[in-house]
Amino acid sequence: MGPLILRKIGLRALSAIPILLAVTFGTYVMLFAIGDPASVVAGEGATPEQVEEVRQRLGLDRPIVLQYLAWLGNVLQGNLGESLHHKGAVTALLAQHMPPTLLLSLLALLLATVSAVAMGTAVGMRPDGLVDRGLRGLSLLGIAVPNFLVGLLLVLAFAIWLPWFPAGGYRTPAEVGVGPMLSYLVLPAIALGISLMCQQMRTFRASLVREYRADYVRTARMKGASERSVFFGHVSRNASGPLVTVIGLEIGVLITGALLVEAVFAIPGIGTLTLESVRGQDFPVVQGLVALFAAVVMAANLVADLVVLWLDPAARAKA
Repeated sequence: MGPLILRKIGLRALSAIPILLAVTFGTYVMLFAIGDPASVVAGEGATPEQVEEVRQRLGLDRPIVLQYLAWLGNVLQGNLGESLHHKGAVTALLAQHMPPTLLLSLLALLLATVSAVAMGTAVGMRPDGLVDRGLRGLSLLGIAVPNFLVGLLLVLAFAIWLPWFPAGGYRTPAEVGVGPMLSYLVLPAIALGISLMCQQMRTFRASLVREYRADYVRTARMKGASERSVFFGHVSRNASGPLVTVIGLEIGVLITGALLVEAVFAIPGIGTLTLESVRGQDFPVVQGLVALFAAVVMAANLVADLVVLWLDPAARAKA
C-alpha cells in the first residue's frame, strides 16, 4: 500500500473526528431540549428543591457546552457515564447487550451478501432475460417492504403455521449451545437482511453488466479465454468495488433496522436497549449509543474504502 493511499486513509480518518463531534454534540443538545435528566432521576413526586439538588449533584446546572466537554473528556478515558435507570456504567450496559445484536447483524449481512452475489452473478451474466427481469422486480419489492413487516410475516409462517423456529427471544450459547442459539436468530436475520440483499443484488448485477461490456472482456474472449476464467480472473474482482461500497453504506441501515427487528422478535440487544432508553429518557445511555453507532458507521465506511482500493486498480490510481 503506497504512501498516497496511506495519506488518503489518514485524511479520511481525521475527517471523521469533526463529524463525530458534530453528531454527539447535536444529540446532547437535542436530548436536553426534549427533557430534563434531573427530573427523571428525582422522580415524578419530587419537589423543585429536590430536582435542583439532583441537578447540582449531576453537574447539570453548568452551561451545556461545559457539560458536553466534560462528557467528551470522560469518553476519551473510556467512561460513557452512568445509566439513570439501570444504576450502572453505560459501557457495561452496552457490553451486556452487544452480543445478540452483533451476532444478528453479522448473520444478516452474511446471508444478504452470499445470496446477493449468487443471484447477481446468475442474472448479471445473462442480463435482460426472464430471470433477470423477475429478480429485479422482486428486489424492488424487498427494498420497499419494511423489515418489521417481513419479520411479522416470517413469524406467522415459520413459527406459528410451521413451528420450525422460535417466535422470539434469545438464548446464549452457554445456555442452549451454538445450534439452538442460531435458531433464535435465523428469522430475525432474514427479516433484517432481505432489503440489504436486494440492494446488493441490484448493485452487483449492474456492475457485472458494465464489466462484461468492457473492452478487456472482448479481448480476453478473442484470445480464447473461457467464460469461467473471464469471470473469476477479471470481471468479478472489478465488479466487486461498488458492492463493497454499498455494504459499507448499509451498516447504518443495519443498525436502524436492528432497532425494529429486535423489538419484533424480543431480542435483548442494542436495539431493544435503545428503544427502552429513549422511552425512559435515559440520556447517558442514549448519548453513548449515538456515539457508538456513529463510530461504527464511520469505521465500516473506512474499511469499505480500503477494500475498494485493494480490489480496484483504477481506484488505487486515483488515490
